[in-house]
Amino acid sequence: MENPSDDAAQKLQLSYRLLFERNPLPMWVYDAQTLGMLAVNDAALAQYGYSKQEFVGLTLLDLLHADDAAQLAQSLQLPLDQQSTPRRWRHRSRSGELLEVETVTEELEFDGIHAHVMLVKDVTEQRRAEQRLREEHAILAAVINASNDAIVIVDGEGRIKMFNPGAERVFRRTRSSMEGQAMEVLLPARFRAAHRQHCQRFAAAGGASRMMGLGLVKGLRSDDQELDLEGVISQVSVQQQPMLIASLRDVTARVRLDAEFAQSRAQLSKLTQKLMQQEKTLVKRLAQALHDQLGQTMAAIRMVHEATVAMQADPTSAGMERLQGQLGTLIDQAIRQVRQVLIDLRPPLLEEQGLAAALDNELRNRSLTLPQVDIVIEVPPQIALLRWPSEVEYVAFMVAREAVENALRHSRAGSVHVRLAGTPALLQLEVADNGVGIAAGAAPRAGHLGILGMHERSAAVGAKVMVDTGPDQGTRVTFRWEPAFHWEPTI
Repeated sequence: MENPSDDAAQKLQLSYRLLFERNPLPMWVYDAQTLGMLAVNDAALAQYGYSKQEFVGLTLLDLLHADDAAQLAQSLQLPLDQQSTPRRWRHRSRSGELLEVETVTEELEFDGIHAHVMLVKDVTEQRRAEQRLREEHAILAAVINASNDAIVIVDGEGRIKMFNPGAERVFRRTRSSMEGQAMEVLLPARFRAAHRQHCQRFAAAGGASRMMGLGLVKGLRSDDQELDLEGVISQVSVQQQPMLIASLRDVTARVRLDAEFAQSRAQLSKLTQKLMQQEKTLVKRLAQALHDQLGQTMAAIRMVHEATVAMQADPTSAGMERLQGQLGTLIDQAIRQVRQVLIDLRPPLLEEQGLAAALDNELRNRSLTLPQVDIVIEVPPQIALLRWPSEVEYVAFMVAREAVENALRHSRAGSVHVRLAGTPALLQLEVADNGVGIAAGAAPRAGHLGILGMHERSAAVGAKVMVDTGPDQGTRVTFRWEPAFHWEPTI
């Protein structure tokens, strides 16, 4: 009759063997004295690439990286309860591949031999992932610390977790004094309550990243000096905990310069408007004076001249007749010159019949003086009689005149095309030529401020001028005005 205790021992031994052989983790049994292998399971053979016969011919040292042998010798001197603590080693497979493993050792008696059983967990990929994570963290930390921008990271409760050197420079606060503080301390008091609500809404919305405010937010330095900041806020999850990252750039100086520039532009615009009004008044007075005074004077001179000729005692004198003829020619020339100056100073038909009629008359006159250049004006019938504010029409006419003059004088163009388009609330004028064009970024010629004058005149009435390459690789000047200005580069 079998002893019940022997039967139980056999069943227990069978259970241990099944647990050992079928364990998905590598396991082996080695002699505690010689370190030679006594048994190995299939998972270990698959992991290390040995056959069973090869493996049981190894010692524990054969699997170990040579540099870890001294550490193993020290470990074997420890009490077994300390050896059973999980430890990390570097092993090599049969092919020479380096494996990082974590082992747990337990004592047992194996076929009458004092032995140890070792459970092995391959942590190679885990260690590599940890190494990559450490490298990424190091790179990220280096980038954050090297950034000139202020980078502030807060947790879900709005407490500062990271305050980089850029933030220390911008806010003039130390990292140690800011960690654990509410981010609102970096804002002027009047913005703090609203900021907390904005952050809570952003976190609840689950957005990845967005501009803070309308591109600009206010900050507060340690000396209570307010700052203008460009800010981007992003939401990330770190160890399943929400974090908000604020990247802030100090643009206080730029905002101040922009405000000063805008003020200067407004002042310049007012000055330009005033100068334009004075110009119109002066031109009108000068034209009136030329017409009413000099013109009449020239007419009177001609009348006196003709009367003098009629009253000459000896009209047959050759010398006198020649001088009288020359004087008459000069008088006619002076009258024509006065009329041309009147045309140049006071655009014909502009006040009475509008921009389309004035441009048409202007270009017809230019065609008469330069018949070799094809000068064309295109005005759709539906806008031929449209009128715009008088100051806008005046500026548009002067821009067109300057653009046409530039094309005729400097571009060596064979054709100049003027197009007028618009509605009662929109005016767009285009002057295009097929000349040599204007090189990108070219500076104006010395003493030539025509393009700059176009821009300044246009800005004074709330319009825009664009100068670019035309359809025939020449130059295209586009003038556009509308009350609520929205620029579109083409007609």
